[in-house]
Amino acid sequence: MGRTAAATVARERAHLLIRLAAIALGGTLVLLAGVGATSLAALVLVLYLAAAVSVRYYPLLQRVPFVVPVLDLAAVTGLVFALPLALGSWILYAFAIGVAALRSGPLGAVAATALAVVGYDATLVARGEQARATDLWPVQALIAIGLVIAEIVWALGREEVDTLWSRIHARALSGLTRQREPDEVLRALVHELARLQSVRGAWVWALGPDQRVRTTVTIGAAPAAEMVVSAESLRALRSPSALERIVPELAGLSIPISVEPALTVGVALDAIHEEDRTMTAGAIHDLVGDAASLLSAAFERTRREAELRALDDAARAIAEIDGERTQAGVLASTVLGAGRIASGRAAIVRPSDGMVVVGDLPGGPLAELARDRRLPAIVSASVAPLASQTLGSDTTVALVNLSEGRVLAALGSPEVLTARLAPLESVARAARDRLALLAERDALQLAATELGRDVQSLGGALRAKEDALTTAVHELRNPLTAVHGYATLMSRNLQAVQGQLTQLERLMADLLSTEQQPGDEGPVDAAAQARQAIARARIRGARIDLDGPVEPVRVAIGEARFAQLLDNLISNAIKYSPTGEPILLSITVDQNVGKVSVIDHGMGIPAEHLARIFDRFYRVGGTADAVAGEGLGLSICKEIVTAHGGKIWAESEGAGHGSTFAFTLPLAVGAATT
Repeated sequence: MGRTAAATVARERAHLLIRLAAIALGGTLVLLAGVGATSLAALVLVLYLAAAVSVRYYPLLQRVPFVVPVLDLAAVTGLVFALPLALGSWILYAFAIGVAALRSGPLGAVAATALAVVGYDATLVARGEQARATDLWPVQALIAIGLVIAEIVWALGREEVDTLWSRIHARALSGLTRQREPDEVLRALVHELARLQSVRGAWVWALGPDQRVRTTVTIGAAPAAEMVVSAESLRALRSPSALERIVPELAGLSIPISVEPALTVGVALDAIHEEDRTMTAGAIHDLVGDAASLLSAAFERTRREAELRALDDAARAIAEIDGERTQAGVLASTVLGAGRIASGRAAIVRPSDGMVVVGDLPGGPLAELARDRRLPAIVSASVAPLASQTLGSDTTVALVNLSEGRVLAALGSPEVLTARLAPLESVARAARDRLALLAERDALQLAATELGRDVQSLGGALRAKEDALTTAVHELRNPLTAVHGYATLMSRNLQAVQGQLTQLERLMADLLSTEQQPGDEGPVDAAAQARQAIARARIRGARIDLDGPVEPVRVAIGEARFAQLLDNLISNAIKYSPTGEPILLSITVDQNVGKVSVIDHGMGIPAEHLARIFDRFYRVGGTADAVAGEGLGLSICKEIVTAHGGKIWAESEGAGHGSTFAFTLPLAVGAATT
């Protein structure tokens, strides 16, 4: 059973008890009246008892018009008429007034009192011969009793209403305190207001520019979503006033909330009694007042959270900027960070020509807003024609100086940009510092690169000079060795000594020349030079055979370089061959090239070393300690052959099977090709 049903049952039970008490008192009065009045009074009592019980246990009788209101007054009037006036039976009207007060409140008590007075007066008129002047005082007593009962009922009802309003207020306040966001608090407030008795609708007005009022949260009856109000209505919105002053077709209340931005709560009421309207208005004022403090706290909390988010976004953007290694990366991170802080889009532009450096915003309108303006600034796009047309007149732009000739622009709401201009400046300042640091680094890197090229060039020259010196030392060693041998055997062959000295002079002159090109040297007879090289080698005790044509084989190389080639290859074959083992020097002609081969039966070369045998300073493992040398002779041969358009290679079947070193050179122009 619900609370309302339980209250109804309790009220009906009280009605029955009051009626039974009236019947009991009436019975006592009947007994006191004696036999003369017993029959009529007893009949009235029996009928009254039957009616009271029937009304209590047969609810359908309560729906019959005038049955319940008239029942008590009619029964009491009948008893008063049937009983002697001297018994004071008028007191039974107090019970009827009490029942009416329980059923209809103070108004019921007053109405029942008036009817009781009328009924008693009618009884006095009907029994005029028995009435006395003293019988009129009960009229005043009835009026007093009725007024007292009415006041008691009103006080009890008021206490009940106050308790009900307190319960409603506590419930509504509990719902409001659970909300955190301003919009949630407003929705909860409107919802609780709409639940109040006699409320047709509730809403929130947001005051905008140009005397425009926008209706936001609404439940039930509400005005237009947006309207332009008069100056008088605008003043009414800023102070508690009647709703009719703002919206004439609606009756109710308009209560402002002291928050920023300015808000006003509107409540439409039904046509109710003034007393009920006053009570409802008091409850509405109390609820809106409590909601105002909660709403103010919610707005403050929202602002602080937004500031914390802005600071967090700024710190994140600064960290990203500091982590960038290029100027382009710094600019991109700056735009992304500014967009997050402003909760909108951002770009970097040049005010001088409207060029967008980074971002997807139109540069011309932003340049128009930034040009000739002191920065930082928050500007409405409506102040410039091009910006107003392109971006929209209601767009707001924050402008912050980034560096010379560049401006950081961010779009957003005026409130957000105003609150977050300082974080935007912090991001721009971090970007400026990072750009300056990277520019300095790039300048140092460029200088270091140029210095590195200079050092590399000098190093190359030094290495070339060192290589030339190393080559010269190596090449001078063979003629000097031969000279030493010739000097020892001078008595045997002074002409050979003279030839070696002549070759040494040519070689030194060639080494000192820096302008001679391979093509400038004259042709040489390979066969004749081979015989001379064999003669030089035989001084050292080597056994060398020649296999070549009788006619000249003229190749395109100078005499000194060709002699250097033969001496190096023959010397190499002698070093890696057993003493007395014959060496074969072969010369052949193939098409347009002459081929020279030096074949020995010495130590041989493992297959894995053939590819690197001509590398500078490279020596086959196991021979470095057994045979003296620097590993330069074969590399010099390769350089000479390559410089003259030829090829050189080595062949060997492996260790212990000897080696063949061969090279080809182009034949001189006009030489035989057979």
